[in-house]
Amino acid sequence: MGVDERDALISSLEGLPVAAILTDLRTHTFIAVNDGAAALFGSPARDLVGNDVLSRIDPRDREAARSGYKVMADKVIDGYQAQRRIVTIDGQERAVRVWGRRVEGSNELLGLWILVPGSEPASAVELVVAASTVVLAVTDHDWLIEYMSADADLLGVQGSELRGFPLLGLVHPSAADDFLAAAARAAADHLAVTLLTRLRVGGEGWADRYCLMVRMCEHQPPRMGVVISAGRSATAVGHSDNTLDDQVRQCALEARAAQSLDAIRPLARLPRGSELTARQTEIVALLVAGLRVPDIARLMFLSPSTIRNHLAAIYRKFAVHSQAELLASLLRASAPSPL
Repeated sequence: MGVDERDALISSLEGLPVAAILTDLRTHTFIAVNDGAAALFGSPARDLVGNDVLSRIDPRDREAARSGYKVMADKVIDGYQAQRRIVTIDGQERAVRVWGRRVEGSNELLGLWILVPGSEPASAVELVVAASTVVLAVTDHDWLIEYMSADADLLGVQGSELRGFPLLGLVHPSAADDFLAAAARAAADHLAVTLLTRLRVGGEGWADRYCLMVRMCEHQPPRMGVVISAGRSATAVGHSDNTLDDQVRQCALEARAAQSLDAIRPLARLPRGSELTARQTEIVALLVAGLRVPDIARLMFLSPSTIRNHLAAIYRKFAVHSQAELLASLLRASAPSPL
């Protein structure tokens, strides 16, 4: 990575609206720290640059962080999400939610890390991503697709068409080994991992898509939650001045979408539950989390009237007439089946 390229990345980092750092994936050193991240570490950015990042991570999380650095540097995965405990310069411990993404230069592998305090929701990474499309899916323990959101346009199908289809069957044969390695990492390490891979689109086509994978239970093998989103645009690839902005927006999109995965299983048990779009699933998940319409509208960068229109469509599908009736239906669907 040339000097100009690195300077452009550092300049982009400083302008990000979230706490973020750039690190060297091989040496684990701070390359750049913006003001938001410096405040979390309780130290001026200049005092962190050049130091070992692992020294600022609680010893209980250090080995997991080291492992995360390695799999990103080895290109097993393109990014991950995890809970970490960082240590401030004066020895205080702070819980943070971390989103890591690999940023590649000509001869350097850097990590972009977005940090959100543990006291704030994952949706605190608020950027305009409402126009982006995602596909949400959950597998069974054999990694067969148990549920997929109705609007699976990114895969060229209706989501219901893929119920019972093997998750690995969506992956191009040339990418299967890398996909399985990333899925195994998500299953083994309790990480939400992201991989840019090649997926089946329609009958015969293939396209680059991001896949975020997260384990959904403690069984072995576990059910897997999957968020599929568009791959890098042709204009973004190779242009470092857009890389950080694109990666942060992708992190925000995945963070928001991943919050909806827990709502999918009870939805799948309801009549017509498989007819919800990814956006409608996200609205239901936010309702379950206790948010009100104005809050949901703010987080999704939509108007309250648009949210209410989506809710009206959701009510019609489930033959309910209010948020209370909808939540009661979901609660009943979440209850364990009697023996």
